[in-house]
Amino acid sequence: MSSLDDLARILAERDLDVGDLIREAEEDARADVAETLRRLFADDLLRRVGEHVGGRQLVALAGVADGVRPLVLELRPGDLDNEARLEQLVRSHNELLLGALEQGAVVPFRFGTTFPDHAALEAWLERHRTALASELERLRGTAEWSVEPVGTVPDVGAAEYLEARLATTVRPGLRERLAAASEEAAGDAYLVATARQDEFAAALAVLEGEGYELRVTGPWPPYSFARLP
Repeated sequence: MSSLDDLARILAERDLDVGDLIREAEEDARADVAETLRRLFADDLLRRVGEHVGGRQLVALAGVADGVRPLVLELRPGDLDNEARLEQLVRSHNELLLGALEQGAVVPFRFGTTFPDHAALEAWLERHRTALASELERLRGTAEWSVEPVGTVPDVGAAEYLEARLATTVRPGLRERLAAASEEAAGDAYLVATARQDEFAAALAVLEGEGYELRVTGPWPPYSFARLP
């Protein structure tokens, strides 16, 4: 009997619907991505972007890929007043960067980095071409991973809250040990080289084996580590 037959038999015995399992997994994945995007593109940033757009059509720079090639989105008047359109733009911004990351190096820009037209964007790129090319090389072969300690804070009085919070979510040594397995660290974000992915994964496995509860997402474009002109 094949492993597929074994899996089918186990699922049948447990009266589980494979379609339901897949849908649940997809929903969990979408929720994780949505939560990460909300952290990357904070509400106050989006409000400032909306004020900047001000009813005008603009060119939004999502990032710069190999060859100092701009990754752009078109912002139309009213885009940021439409919640569905805004969510689509934020996802498109991230997908452009993820696609470039799969192909090579990418310098990500924050959502809402805008120019009045393509000519203004090209002029800016030409002024900063050398710096952007250097940054592409620095970030080549790396990706950002987010590792957040999680835990349940017990029901305690105000005086004990901070101690309980620290005890459950910021156990000593976690960030230092992950930083040692990465190129750079910034808060809960880690810049990890492709050549060190196994080392970073092993560090996570050891920490989880010691009882750390971690929420890990990635790989992401290096949002927290790009040095922009």
